[in-house]
Amino acid sequence: MACLDDTAPISRRKDVTVRLHSVNHKMDTGDYALQGYENVVLIERKGSLREITGYCLTKDGRRRFINQLDRLKAEASKPYVLLEGTAHDLKKPTVYVPKPHLALDAFQRILMEKEVPLLLLPSTTLAARRGMGEWVARLLINGALTHGMESNDSGDGG
Repeated sequence: MACLDDTAPISRRKDVTVRLHSVNHKMDTGDYALQGYENVVLIERKGSLREITGYCLTKDGRRRFINQLDRLKAEASKPYVLLEGTAHDLKKPTVYVPKPHLALDAFQRILMEKEVPLLLLPSTTLAARRGMGEWVARLLINGALTHGMESNDSGDGG
């Protein structure tokens, strides 16, 4: 994976190669983070329509999901929720979720109320799972690279 350093003038920009390895680690909040930057970008993964239906269409599930989002926002400056699937697949009724639009609407409303962005990434094939992993890694790395840059911008042109 290569990350472009865009803080230098175009003539002096260099490609930076970043190598990551995955570590299975129990996290109290979120499912993905970059070690040492857990307070910057945290990603909470939701694996299926059935899972979000349980979170959004039941009283206890909704309370648990809202608590998860509150913790995510309290612990990270850039929280995200990742939902595995495609827009097309998620709207299809199933045996377990006969009315997916109800769950999807409730899910989106909660995310909007809590101001947590949604990442919708397919994961049905090996290539899609690899792409999802690379997208998540890029998000985590770029969050770490930009961490603190907002406070370093003086706004005075110099």
